[in-house]
Amino acid sequence: AIIPPEGDDERRNFGKKKSDDAELSAPSAEGHSSLDTESKSNVNNSKSSENVTSEKGDIFDDLAALGRPLDEVVPSEKILTSLSVRKPKREEWVRLHQEIHSRVYVYEAKDEQSWYLVLPEIVEPLLDVVRYVQMSLAVNYAGTPFIWPVPIPTDRKPHKAHVSAFAGAEQAMLQWIRISWGDSEYDIYRRSSAKVEPKWPEEIENASQMFRFASKAGGFEVIDSMDHPIVQGLLGLD
Repeated sequence: AIIPPEGDDERRNFGKKKSDDAELSAPSAEGHSSLDTESKSNVNNSKSSENVTSEKGDIFDDLAALGRPLDEVVPSEKILTSLSVRKPKREEWVRLHQEIHSRVYVYEAKDEQSWYLVLPEIVEPLLDVVRYVQMSLAVNYAGTPFIWPVPIPTDRKPHKAHVSAFAGAEQAMLQWIRISWGDSEYDIYRRSSAKVEPKWPEEIENASQMFRFASKAGGFEVIDSMDHPIVQGLLGLD
């Protein structure tokens, strides 16, 4: 027989621990302890995670990601390595820089598709083949920069081609234009809408840099002496 302890507090608490222990280990209504229920819950969660992992899509679920543009995949900026001297092509839209330009004398060897910058002291003997132009930094709609030798109408009765080309160049400083040869002058077209603004090369900040860069990159050659092969050939002295 168990003899309860003497004292009121001891008598009141007698058997309470046993009751509490019994309550902790008592089976649930379904015949399982709370520890069993927690264990099953962990197993179910683990299975749910496995299902989510197994249902993860493959690379073909997002086809748009496979065709991302290259500039999004590898952000980069093109470095200027060349700067040609040429007229705008009839099918391209162009813009001219409002400040980067300068007037010089040039000779165009059309057979060779080459341009020559002629110093003023060499101009007189070549006056019939040398032209006075405004070398202007240009860029087309695709973002390719070049130098446009715009003819300057200086005569009293300038050629219509020079007048129309110069007018087109002035418009190109304000908007995208396309220039093509008509019957006796250039036809100028403006672009009704433009989604891009001209992006000018960071390597060129002024006209001096433009000439220096084009000269080093082979855009043109400088004629600075009467002994130059071009001069000798034009004068019949070669």
